[in-house]
Amino acid sequence: MHLKRLSLENFRNITKVSLDFNEDINLIHGKNGQGKTSILEAIYTLAITKSFRAKSENIILQNGKPHLEIKGNIISSNKDEFSMRFFYSEESGKNIFLNSNKINKYSEIIGMVPIVLLSLEDLELMFGMPAYRRKFMDILLSQVSPSYLVALQRYKRTLVQRNRLLTLINEKNEPKNSLEPWDAQLIQYAEEITSARFNLVLYLKERMETFYHFISNHEEKIDVHYRSSIIRDRQDVSADMIRTSYSEILMSKIDDDIRQKTTGYGPHRDDLLFLKDGYPMKSHGSQGENKTLLIALKFVEREYVRKRLNKQPIMLLDDVFSELDDNRVAHLVNHIHDEGQSFITTTNRDKFLDKNLPDMNFIQLDNGMVVN
Repeated sequence: MHLKRLSLENFRNITKVSLDFNEDINLIHGKNGQGKTSILEAIYTLAITKSFRAKSENIILQNGKPHLEIKGNIISSNKDEFSMRFFYSEESGKNIFLNSNKINKYSEIIGMVPIVLLSLEDLELMFGMPAYRRKFMDILLSQVSPSYLVALQRYKRTLVQRNRLLTLINEKNEPKNSLEPWDAQLIQYAEEITSARFNLVLYLKERMETFYHFISNHEEKIDVHYRSSIIRDRQDVSADMIRTSYSEILMSKIDDDIRQKTTGYGPHRDDLLFLKDGYPMKSHGSQGENKTLLIALKFVEREYVRKRLNKQPIMLLDDVFSELDDNRVAHLVNHIHDEGQSFITTTNRDKFLDKNLPDMNFIQLDNGMVVN
């Protein structure tokens, strides 16, 4: 699978552009602030239905313009061509189209063009709050499983309703048993989410060390733990165990939840923990080690998506090679070359002209326009 053509209109600093890509490595280069990251952001937005940099579509809409549009022509794994279109205006809101047909449920399209994103901002996965790591799991699992995305959406809606009811019980003396139908739904969706996350982490445990050693050329012990607020991290976790444990927690913590007017336990409180030689990377790993772990994580993510969907995801790499020496760049780029289509942004085109690197499609941007 690969993105054949991308057309943008009124997307950030890009007024109008059409780009043709090859099936392998596409190197987008130019000075800072010229629109390189915007190209990756547009590809991501088209595939995931939202930006990785902006919380609102108004932010990616070019100032003073009535609408923005992203169009993509994609060649599938069996060589069929289809189109995707993302359209936004303040009047109509966000609209997604597949071959000119409007999509009503995001679960129908997310994962159709799987994406793996690696940017320096992703270091928040290593150093940031748990919400960043939950978001990583949720986007990855939503791409490989429409049912996960549906469960996640329903869990979030149910959680909002339960928290509203907790406030009413606290302030208006509503009966506690009014929580029971919401708890039943919350437990059902929490089990689906937690089970999927545990299975993902089992895969990460199995593969992270291999990729870390491949990148670093060092033999440290790498491990990943899922920190669930519902149940302990163990390999034999079952759906029944999760449901039973969460039901007991919701009942035992009901007074705390009412007092605090919020649900204190569930997948929305969980986290991932990365370890090196038994110690948390977040506090015991250097900046370089954490960056190496992040790259390894993204390579494992790409492998996981490929195995689950039986199609190669598109990889977006935003200025991640700037601090690497030429040998490390050649090592990683040659690996990427063997794994389907990818997009790399850089301010230093010369770093990628080495004769030992595979051929690339070079695209230069200047103020949101293609130079060559």
